[in-house]
Parts: sequence; structure tokens; C-alpha cells
Amino acid sequence: MKRSFLFAALMVCFAVPAGAASLLSNGSFETPDIVATNIYHLYNPGSTEITGWTVLGGQVHNTPDTYLGLKASDGRQWIDLTGIVGYNNGLRSDAVSTNIGKVYTLSFDVGNYLPYGVSTLGISINGGIEQTFTNPSLASTATSPMNWAHFSLDWLADASTAQFSFLGRANGAMSNNLVIGLDNVYFAEKQSAAGTIPEPQTTALMAAGLIAIAALLRRRQHRQR
Repeated sequence: MKRSFLFAALMVCFAVPAGAASLLSNGSFETPDIVATNIYHLYNPGSTEITGWTVLGGQVHNTPDTYLGLKASDGRQWIDLTGIVGYNNGLRSDAVSTNIGKVYTLSFDVGNYLPYGVSTLGISINGGIEQTFTNPSLASTATSPMNWAHFSLDWLADASTAQFSFLGRANGAMSNNLVIGLDNVYFAEKQSAAGTIPEPQTTALMAAGLIAIAALLRRRQHRQR
């Protein structure tokens, strides 16, 4: 019985929190599921058919990995921000709740279709200043003929909600207007290197566990004398 209690206390003290789940819905664009269609699906400006997202500018299309071997970076579907052809098309996420003063991480993958060239997209948060990100690589990869590059940025929350706009952008030779891929979008409160900072309740449990361990060790030492 004592041995079991000691184990439970150790578990409380040394358990490491798991990575935070994304606050965004459908960040890998798996719904609606179009894999069985074996062809991409176009969405017009203003459409909310892609769960958690609204289409901006011009058409975009959701592409399954069954179409021409165009592999997603995560899951089986991804978004082409150019639609059929063009720049300044994209998606805006639904709003998610945030805590002012907390630091959050936004990460995402930018995809190049190798025959067409490299891609640039722009991101703005709550309609603020846009930042651009370019995947400059045309190297063959495991997802060939797609090449995906991962990007992330930190945001110090200055509002109680956050919405993200992703738009395919012209950038000279650094962006094409036929395929600008987006996939694997993730947003969550930033964790420290050792994991999330424990909540007060967790800290109290850890303290109680340490006290229990110390008491058991004292009893054991007393009996051994």
C-alpha cells in the first residue's frame, strides 16, 4: 500500500504536460473529406464550406493526395491558394479565444508544386501588418512532386481573439500563380523549453507529493534504526 502511494506521488511530481492541442479548427483541411473524389474541389470567395475557414479574394481549391500524387504535408488534403490561377486568394480562420499578454505560436507549411516553381504567401493576424513567407526549394522530397517547408512565428496577444488570413502573393521569381500550397496550420499558447508552466493546482499537487515522499522516507529510516 505504501509502495503504491509512493509511486502515485512520484507520478504527480514528475509528469510532463503533453503538447498543447491547436486552438484552430481543421488546420490540415481534412473536412470536408474529398479524398474519394480523386480530384480537387473549388471554393468561391465567401465560402465557408471548408470547416473553420472563410475563402478570401478569389477561388481556392482543396486538393486530395489521390489527385496526381500531390501529397499533403499533414493528413491527406491541402489547400492551393491560387485556385485555378492567380494571386491574392486565400483563407481566413474563424476567431479563436486568446489571453492578452500571453505568447502564442502559429506554425504552417508552404508547398511548391515542383513543375511550377516556388511559392510565397502572406499572413496577417486580426487584419494587422502582413508578413510574407517563401518556400524557395524545388528539391525532390518524399512528397514529390510537392515540396513542403515548415514555418512558425510567435505572437504576443494584444486582443482576446485571433483570426489569421493566409493569401497567395506575387513575389517576382519567388512566387508562381498556379500552385501555392498551405497545410498543417497550428496555433497554441507557446510552451517553455521544459513544457508548459504548471497551473497553481498542479503546483499544489506537486508540493503535496513531495511532502508525502519525505514523510515516507522518514518513517522508513526510523524503522531501520
